[in-house]
Amino acid sequence: MPDLSGRTAVITGSSRGIGAAAAQHLARCGAHVIIACPSAEEGRSAADAVRRQVASARAESVVCDLGDLAQVHEAAERITALAGRRLHLLINNAGVAALPPTRSADGFEMHFAVNHIGHFALTGRLLPALLNTPRPRVVNVSSVLHWLGRNGARPHEPQRYHRWQAYFDSKLAALLFTHGLVTWARAHRLPLGAVTAHPGLVDTTLASHVLHTTGRKAEARLLRGLQTRWASPAAAAWTLVRAATDPHISAGEFLGPGGRWECSGPPVRVRAARRASDAQAVQRLWDLSQELADHPFRPPAPTAPSPTTRP
Repeated sequence: MPDLSGRTAVITGSSRGIGAAAAQHLARCGAHVIIACPSAEEGRSAADAVRRQVASARAESVVCDLGDLAQVHEAAERITALAGRRLHLLINNAGVAALPPTRSADGFEMHFAVNHIGHFALTGRLLPALLNTPRPRVVNVSSVLHWLGRNGARPHEPQRYHRWQAYFDSKLAALLFTHGLVTWARAHRLPLGAVTAHPGLVDTTLASHVLHTTGRKAEARLLRGLQTRWASPAAAAWTLVRAATDPHISAGEFLGPGGRWECSGPPVRVRAARRASDAQAVQRLWDLSQELADHPFRPPAPTAPSPTTRP
């Protein structure tokens, strides 16, 4: 792990699970960590936990509800201020899964809203702070289950809603977003790196969440049984951390666990579904996201040339 002293990292969904573990890993390397999550209380608690684990850590929290674009804009302003207008790393980790049909504050299907469009808007709003540092990097968190995604380019308009399909599509969108961001940055000659990571299958609160949102006890029991064989959040978080910090990772690459079926193991480069880099799908999602999120991606204004001094 490199020394991250003097660098600032933002991690969404970092009040618990993989995000919280990643925040602690980064803090141990000296990074100033900003925890972004929907609950002010949970955010403060997570920041306190980082400081307890790492005595010298600088950890703060910001309320950021990715399902509400107005709140995303406010969060971006707060993050920019806390970071001193210099942001080095952004890990778009927050996500929801297997929700019943639900709409966000802006009227979008909730998986699309939280897992993609909220992160798209946040990244665009943080662009000035990111570009104020050398070699900034954005990590979009996908899933090994993106292979089951069908329609990452327009995931908010399913023909027939299925809660797991909505999740799969949103994780396919994460990969499309990364490729779109790389293309956009190169077109404008900006030193912004973007990569995708997936943590494998992780022992989180998913089973309890499924039971709470759907009442399906059999499905929750199955998930609990499977999760006993999955990676711990602390182990799974290393894939996100490597994606964010390894200087040998190139823009557009995809990292995941190197174990059997990419369920767990040390982080390595992995293969994505071919449709995750389809140029037409990448452009469709980019154009749609720009429209829905009020065009957060705008290239920086060209710097005026300094006046020539005559002898």
